[in-house]
Amino acid sequence: MKNTLASVFLLVLASANPLLADVSVTVGEISDKRTTGQFFSRLEIKLLVAGKEMAKVTGMKVTIDKATDDTGKNLLDGKKSGFRENEFAPLEEPFGLQTKTPNAFGAEVNLANPLRNAKTVNVSGKLELLSPDADPASVITTDLSKTAGMAIDNATLKAAGVEITFEKPKDSSVSYKIQDPNKKVARVEFCGADGKPLKTNSWSSYGSEKTMNHTVSIQNLPAQVSAKIQLLTDKATITVPVKLDGIKLP
Repeated sequence: MKNTLASVFLLVLASANPLLADVSVTVGEISDKRTTGQFFSRLEIKLLVAGKEMAKVTGMKVTIDKATDDTGKNLLDGKKSGFRENEFAPLEEPFGLQTKTPNAFGAEVNLANPLRNAKTVNVSGKLELLSPDADPASVITTDLSKTAGMAIDNATLKAAGVEITFEKPKDSSVSYKIQDPNKKVARVEFCGADGKPLKTNSWSSYGSEKTMNHTVSIQNLPAQVSAKIQLLTDKATITVPVKLDGIKLP
């Protein structure tokens, strides 16, 4: 079952941070797949994050730490849930949400099934926005034609405890190995000679808690590629509480 709501709630704004003055969140399409089976049973809530300040944001992460239906059932099953949890995702078009709002982007929250007699759900958590312009020092750029095959020699990365090595781009993809024990790297973005982000087709990862290996498939991979490593810093990361009460189920 699906339900589309025009505007259910506004994001609870952190008034102390003027950057967030024009950022809002609304609930869009809700897909409620209540079933007694163990498979394909979930509640999906699509969110629309919008505002002129989103033009300065390069990634976002939604984490939900509490979700219940109006019967009191816990919809998290003891686990946090969110959009690409533990990862700052690049901004994406609001797929499935009809909007003419400028600087609007989509996210999705996946929860467990509400009970059959439930009519509403309450959800709370946080939205984290990555705004490198607020802290230029949080972005380290490297030309892969010069540094491929070598660990990036950068004092800021070393201070953060990060070691990262990029392989030479080939076959429309770029691979890299990273050690980030303090979880300081928000995301890695690849750009062309003009400095603009390249469109990615897919990505894959494998490794251990100590070392991760990533491969990113890039559409129309150019001859010159640079990598932008975005670090999590207090200035570049904006965290805002989110509270969604009384979301009507279809």
